[in-house]
Amino acid sequence: MNRKFILLLISFFLLSGCQSQDQNTQSTAKPKSQPESQPKIPPVVPAVPTGPEDWPMFMYDLHFSGRSPDRTLKPPLKLLWKFKTGGPIQASPVVANDTVYVASTDRWLYALDAKQWGIKWRFEAGGIIRYAPAFWNNRVYFSDRNNHVYALNAETGEWLWEFRSDTWMDSPPILSKGRLYIGAYTKKIYVINATTGELESQPRGRVYIDGVEYVCSQGQLRPATPQHNVNAWRELTPLTYSYPAIANGVVYIGARDNQIHALDFESRQEIWSYPTKGFIDAAPAISDGVLYVTSDDGYVYAFTNGEGEDPQAVVSESDSSQTPPQENESPQTPPEEGPVGIVVRDQAPVYKEKGAGSEVKLTLNDGVVLPILNREEDWYQIELPNGEVGWMDGGGVGVFLETDDIHFNTAICKHNRTLELIEGAEYPHWSPRGKRIAFLKRTNLSGQYWRASELWISDAWAKQSRRLHRGIFYNPNLSWSLDSNFIAFEAYDHANESYIWAIDWQTLRLIKLVRGDAPAWSPTANQIAFRRWEEGTDVVYRINIDKTDLTAMARVPIEGRIVPFSYLDPPLWSPDGKRIAVGLDHQHYQSGHSRIRIHNVDGTKFAEIPTQSQRVTEIAWSPDGSHLAYVLRGNPTPDPALDKQLHIVDMAAIETSNVVGSIRVLKHTSPAWSPDGNRLAYMEREDCMGLRWKVWILDQKTNRKLPVARTTLTLTAVTWLPDGKHLSLWHTSEYLRGGEYKPAKTRGWIVEINR
Repeated sequence: MNRKFILLLISFFLLSGCQSQDQNTQSTAKPKSQPESQPKIPPVVPAVPTGPEDWPMFMYDLHFSGRSPDRTLKPPLKLLWKFKTGGPIQASPVVANDTVYVASTDRWLYALDAKQWGIKWRFEAGGIIRYAPAFWNNRVYFSDRNNHVYALNAETGEWLWEFRSDTWMDSPPILSKGRLYIGAYTKKIYVINATTGELESQPRGRVYIDGVEYVCSQGQLRPATPQHNVNAWRELTPLTYSYPAIANGVVYIGARDNQIHALDFESRQEIWSYPTKGFIDAAPAISDGVLYVTSDDGYVYAFTNGEGEDPQAVVSESDSSQTPPQENESPQTPPEEGPVGIVVRDQAPVYKEKGAGSEVKLTLNDGVVLPILNREEDWYQIELPNGEVGWMDGGGVGVFLETDDIHFNTAICKHNRTLELIEGAEYPHWSPRGKRIAFLKRTNLSGQYWRASELWISDAWAKQSRRLHRGIFYNPNLSWSLDSNFIAFEAYDHANESYIWAIDWQTLRLIKLVRGDAPAWSPTANQIAFRRWEEGTDVVYRINIDKTDLTAMARVPIEGRIVPFSYLDPPLWSPDGKRIAVGLDHQHYQSGHSRIRIHNVDGTKFAEIPTQSQRVTEIAWSPDGSHLAYVLRGNPTPDPALDKQLHIVDMAAIETSNVVGSIRVLKHTSPAWSPDGNRLAYMEREDCMGLRWKVWILDQKTNRKLPVARTTLTLTAVTWLPDGKHLSLWHTSEYLRGGEYKPAKTRGWIVEINR
């Protein structure tokens, strides 16, 4: 059966933030027992009107003019403070009564101090929040992507009521004279009593709000004739989806060059700009001499008049690491004076005193940079941006040092060295003994699909490399024999058929084994498992290296929709060589969901793990066979939108048919078990722009996550070396570099883990 297999490139979309079970004193949320229907008598909220200096709704007023009466703000501006949320911010801020209300895709609405760094309260919604809230009469209103509208006490964050729409909402709420107006797909308009939450009417398509005509289309409720003149200002700004905010003769607008731009209203010339690390698609807000900007890097920024910058306010993650001496092996020793720490996860608690039993002051989100005042064992005394002091544990904050664009946690990383593979090298695979690296080389970048042309090998230092074989490779998976002497691979022969091959890297003896795909070498014998599609059936075979004993171990009908030009993932042997696990994607089932099938080597079916995702990949047995890790991709719901989930399942639970309750879910990919099976290293894709990947170690015994590394680079894999003391991290560059398409460059880091 002739087929071509190529690599499908998967794109990540930065839409939603991380979730955590940590709580703090600033958190408020609707009680779990609270019904969605509104109470007959909502809580009493003292009326507090807004002033002309406030910015109480998206684009300031009902006309969406974006014009503030402020007469004090004038560039050049300096950063007053910045606050990190747990996800990209796509919503514009609103400001009322010295409070900034910011909604984030991490599901939280934040109430922040307007003039200095500080959080007053926060509220967790049921879904990500993409649009600006609105303030009225000491209440704040917002909607989430779970079709809910919330009303909160603006001073305390107390839940007042909520309303559920029949369809999704694609615009901010509008407030006027005690009524809340919500647009929903496609042309629905809900008119709600802003005090009680009761639905008053439901016009369709068009409504007048205090004399201003609004229209609703595709769930977007907007003025029929907005006064922002957005197109004129977008023409002057590079690649922008933002709306302009105008004050004191200056127009402020964000852009996808990651900057906020200020243009003189009369001359239309740029007079100031400020870089962030993410897209600025949301409209800024202006209130009482301060400009507020939100970004896809997860931060809300506050600017005021003046030149220069507040060092405490603007210190960033890239500034927080110091480069060690430029040698091949570098001791990871933090500076003796003035170390700074980086918060390594969202909702990391800050305690008043050292110890997990102490009172929690607040929680911080990933990426916040803080001065470290003192360290006692695994506890760090930190200084908050407002000058207050608290304590954080090593699972929430770390001191990092940079080596070649990757930051290593000094608390657990002792030494590291860098590897540079030859140009064009991709998909490196360590030998079982950790002495050699096999990889594929791609130099011809023409064609629509990924294809390599050579198999190479190098020593463990990447100093000496040599070519083993020329061929046609569409599948990047390579498999080493247990003795590290042979490499099995899939390649096409001259008849354009896919075959399983094995090569002795020392003698270059090449063995053409059998027609098939995705080989996997047995951990206990000179035997290879592989897959082959035959007449509508996915068959998993095993065969000896001498070409004897070809035996089918599993047969799975292909009943779903076939996706052309995709390669197969290899089956995975259990450590004792008695079972095989294979990931079956959506092509195999009419439901479109993937599953994992586990078979005994005699062909009998042992277990099946169902999923709700389209594809299951990167299956990894723990060394003792007690657990199975795997990655799910193609998740059907929009939340989370970072489309990979790492699952760990207890095999004992499979034997007792308690699969669902035994699965632990992590973010996101590349599971790697330590040789003793007590630790699982994996990579987490950061949702906010500015940082790409984080590397963690999960301690199976204590259930604790240890932060290893952080980087703006695109990491491709993490692997434990056989000694159980070193981790290997890999990065492969993009093809487009310096305006030209070039073969990829692959770098690696070997870091000693001091835990």
